[in-house]
Amino acid sequence: MISASAVWPSGHDSVSDSGLAGIGGVLPGPELAYTELDEFMQFSACRIALLLLVFALFTNELAAEGLESTDTTLVGERPNATGEATMITFRLYLIDIDRIDDVQQRFIVDMFVIIEWQDPRLALPEAERSGQNRTLQLDEIWQPRGLIVNDRGLDSKYPRVVDVDDLGNVAYRQRLSGPLAAGLDFKEFPFDTQRLPIDLISYQYTPDQLRVSPDSDINVVAESFGAEGWQFKVLEPEIGEFTAAEIVRPRLTYVIDAKRYVPYYVLTMFLPMSLIVFMSWTVFWLQPDLVPPRIAISTASIFSLIAFGFSIRLSLPPVSYLTRADLFVVGCTLLVFLALGVAVIGSRWAKSDRMDQALRLNAATRWIYVVLFGVVGVTAMVV
Repeated sequence: MISASAVWPSGHDSVSDSGLAGIGGVLPGPELAYTELDEFMQFSACRIALLLLVFALFTNELAAEGLESTDTTLVGERPNATGEATMITFRLYLIDIDRIDDVQQRFIVDMFVIIEWQDPRLALPEAERSGQNRTLQLDEIWQPRGLIVNDRGLDSKYPRVVDVDDLGNVAYRQRLSGPLAAGLDFKEFPFDTQRLPIDLISYQYTPDQLRVSPDSDINVVAESFGAEGWQFKVLEPEIGEFTAAEIVRPRLTYVIDAKRYVPYYVLTMFLPMSLIVFMSWTVFWLQPDLVPPRIAISTASIFSLIAFGFSIRLSLPPVSYLTRADLFVVGCTLLVFLALGVAVIGSRWAKSDRMDQALRLNAATRWIYVVLFGVVGVTAMVV
């Protein structure tokens, strides 16, 4: 049995038995000593746990500071920053060209883009490689800072994330749709072939720091595009440099040739205008003294031609040059005014007792008119 002196402080040794009996008649034994010892141990355990928690938080904070520094370097510096240029591969899958807007000089595109590069800093140690790709936020790693120069409102469909394999190969996939600008040239309209570019550059890095891989390609997904009235041909990608003032940046240009469907314009433009011209030609087959019908036919032809010319112009943007269609409209207008002038002159001669001269004028002009119309047509369509 444990004595009181084994638990209590030495001051309790002088306490008499009678004093103890006066307190309660029972000596404070081992149970009370164990209780206080247990409370002391619980208090000490709480203090130790609290110290361990503070230490863990401090350690995590230091680790987070080290990670933040590493992430800043990972985002801000390109792979092998002091070495060779980083190679970037672009793969474009053209889903659709929905429409070509001649007036706005834009085309609506739907495409899927894959951008690939390697960042050895993202490679895993060999012991940790599992063959599974990791998904990271694009803004948390280095990226080539790409820009589509002729973007006029493309919408991104997928999240801005990348897939990274065990070796640090990075792939960014995105689907883009919307308008792209195109500097259209209408000099040959409606026999024109337009160049529709998809112009990509890196707005931050020079050609010495970043290069476009010659393996970059373009693939057509759909058998035909939604834009009506055009025939499309995809050309080989063009790798070069983008220069503005003293700034030089690596550049990749995908080009789609769009050739206008000519038969449509022959049927809807040249044939109706030709009919208007030949309607005016009929005045040469009427007697010179039939003034009202000759003047009526000529003026009706002029008004019809002017209205038709305006409708053609509304389908094109304002330009500082004449298109082939403009040349044809101008030539036909001059022919119709020629018919009106001949009708007026022939009518005056017929009323002035010069009917023979009026008839000869009609006979000669009706064939000259046809020849001139042929010249106008050849000039507008061929030359």
